[in-house]
Amino acid sequence: MAIFGRRKNDTGADVPPDQAVVAFWEWWNREGAHQWAQVAGQGIPDGEVLDGLRSRVEAMGDGLMWETAAGSESVHQLIVTAEGNPELRATARRWLLAAPETDPIWSYGDSRPARGAIEDIGVVLGDLNIDGAQAQVGVRRSGSRVDVTLYHPGLAEVSADDRALTLFVLLDQTLGEKQTETWIGELTPSEVPPLDGFGLSGLRAVVRDLAAEFTSPDGEPLWAQFSGESPLGPVTAAAQIPLAAAQWPLLDRYARVEAQYSDQEPNGLPNAKGQATLERLQGDLDEAVGEQGRVVGHETTGGLRALHVYVDSRSGALAAVREVAKRWDGKARVTDEYDPGWSAVQHLRG
Repeated sequence: MAIFGRRKNDTGADVPPDQAVVAFWEWWNREGAHQWAQVAGQGIPDGEVLDGLRSRVEAMGDGLMWETAAGSESVHQLIVTAEGNPELRATARRWLLAAPETDPIWSYGDSRPARGAIEDIGVVLGDLNIDGAQAQVGVRRSGSRVDVTLYHPGLAEVSADDRALTLFVLLDQTLGEKQTETWIGELTPSEVPPLDGFGLSGLRAVVRDLAAEFTSPDGEPLWAQFSGESPLGPVTAAAQIPLAAAQWPLLDRYARVEAQYSDQEPNGLPNAKGQATLERLQGDLDEAVGEQGRVVGHETTGGLRALHVYVDSRSGALAAVREVAKRWDGKARVTDEYDPGWSAVQHLRG
């Protein structure tokens, strides 16, 4: 369900998701935090305590998942996650932004964190324990991502319906949910240990090194350059890496800014003056959207540059993008669409 969908309250009236978020935290501060502090870490409770939390999470978004875990800064942590659903990531982040400050008992998160020790990683399905210590992985670099083959002797006993979720939970516990969605490409179960396989601690090292390769010293994504040919002539492109919606869950609306330029070489690509002018346009867009958006890539060919911008649809960033385009010296047009999964730029992900 889209994150801006509306749900029914107990009287049958429509309730916007933000009101459901407010209602959640009112209940949590009034009684939920105390109730769950008594039972967290002792398994899933029955009755009103369970229903109180579950129903309020469901009211915020159909498909949101929740769990309690030991906190790194508190005794317990409450996690509400989109579980990989891009349409729910913004809802989960807005829930987190409305959370109370961390206290000695409770902290909060909108994605599943990595667990400390490999021995603590595992999935329990009835009487079956898929523990992380027995897992073996094989990896293959695929551009800016890693494809993973995962073997565990217990997977043969896991139903086909549960197998994919089991694999992703193991990786979420190993890397953290955000890192899994950002850096892992294809994830494939294996019935035999992969050749040259290694344990989950080795996978952590692989992903850590990959992330470091594409991260600047100040923590910002680095940019990759591409080139090719099209019917209009040579094409150049650039994109930030990681090009992953999970890193910026509030940026759910895509704006494509198509800017024509006249200062160009015979092949249609910009000359030095044209390039400088286009760089100023990108800088103006970045400045205009501020923290409510970002330019994530661009493609250039035949006297036209298409800049790819993602913005928070609940902010004024889209209007700011249109205002910058109006001031462009040449012709520029802006089109936009709801795109929480960043599908419009996946061809640039590499």
